[in-house]
Amino acid sequence: MPDRLLEVRNLTRVFKSGIYLGASFRAVDNVSFSLEKGKVLIVAGESGCGKSTLAKMILGFLKPTSGEILYKGKNILKMNREEEKAFRKEVQPVFQDPFETFNPFHKISYYFLKTCLKFGMARSKDEAFRIIDDVLKKVGMSLEEVNEKYPHEFSGGQLQRLSIARALITTPTLLVADEPVTMVDASARIGILTLFMELNRRYDMSIIYITHDLSTGYYLASQLNGEMIVMYRGDIVEKGPAEEVMLDPLHPYTKMLLESVPEPNPENRWEGRSEFPSLELKEYRAVGCKFAKRCPQAFSKCYEEKPEIRRVMKDRFVRCWQVKDEMKMNKEVASHGG
Repeated sequence: MPDRLLEVRNLTRVFKSGIYLGASFRAVDNVSFSLEKGKVLIVAGESGCGKSTLAKMILGFLKPTSGEILYKGKNILKMNREEEKAFRKEVQPVFQDPFETFNPFHKISYYFLKTCLKFGMARSKDEAFRIIDDVLKKVGMSLEEVNEKYPHEFSGGQLQRLSIARALITTPTLLVADEPVTMVDASARIGILTLFMELNRRYDMSIIYITHDLSTGYYLASQLNGEMIVMYRGDIVEKGPAEEVMLDPLHPYTKMLLESVPEPNPENRWEGRSEFPSLELKEYRAVGCKFAKRCPQAFSKCYEEKPEIRRVMKDRFVRCWQVKDEMKMNKEVASHGG
C-alpha cells in the first residue's frame, strides 16, 4: 500500500475584498489531493490561480477557511507541541525570492546556526558547522566560501542554493518550493532544477514544486515520475501524471497554457502571459465553470452549472463538461467497433 505522506481534503480559503470588505472570493476552492512519500507534485497555473495560497496553508503559515491538511495522518492544525515541532522540522519551504529569505544585516552562517539550534540538530558549535558544511556540499557549495559572508556577496542563483541548503539542515521529508527559479537567471535555473532532481532521487525526498512557468514544470515532469495539478481561479481543473498532462492535456485551459509556451526549455523564461482579458473577481464567483467566458469550447451548461472534477481516464482527472462528453462519445464509438 502506498505510503501517503500528505493529504489535502476539501481545502478552501476565502478572502474578503472591496472597500468595505463586503465582497469575498475563494482563492482556493475545495481542493483535494494526496502525495506519497518520495514523490514529486507539480502545481501549475497563472498568477492568481491560488497556488501560493495553497503552499502557505500546507506549510501552516495560513489557516484554511475550511478543509483539512493531514501530514502522516495527523491534521496539522490539531497537532500538539511535539507533533508541530516535528512537522516544522520535516516540512521545509523554499521561497521565490532568495533576497527576501536572508536579512542583509546578518551573515549567512547566522541563519544556518540558528536553524541547527532551533531544531536541536547539533550539541556543539563544531558539530553544527560540520552539519552546515555537509548540506552546503549537497548544493555544490562549501562552508569555506560561505562563512563570514553577507547575502549581498552572492548572486541570486547562489542565494537560492543557500536557501535550499538551509532547508536541508533538518533533513526534511518534504520540500515545498514556491516559484523557486523565478528570480534567478537561466544559467542558475537549470542547476537548481537538477538539484531538486538529485534530492528526490538520492534522498527519496518528496517535493511540491509550484510554478507559473510550464517550461520548468515540463522539465521536471520529463525527468521525474511525478504528478501534476493545474489550477485556475482557485480550482483544480486538471490532475494526473505530469508528463501525460503536459503532452496530452485534456482541459481547454491547460491546452491554452501549453500553446503559449514557445518550447519546453527550462533555460527560457516563460512569464505566464496569455491573450485572455482579465475578469478579476467575477471569475472566482462565477455560477458555472470559472473558465467558461474564456473557453472556445463552452456551451450553455458551462455557464449554468459548475462541473465537478472527475476521473475520465486511468489516473486522469478533469473539471470540464466538454471533456466528459468527449470521453463518453469515444467510449460509445469504441463499443460499436467505430
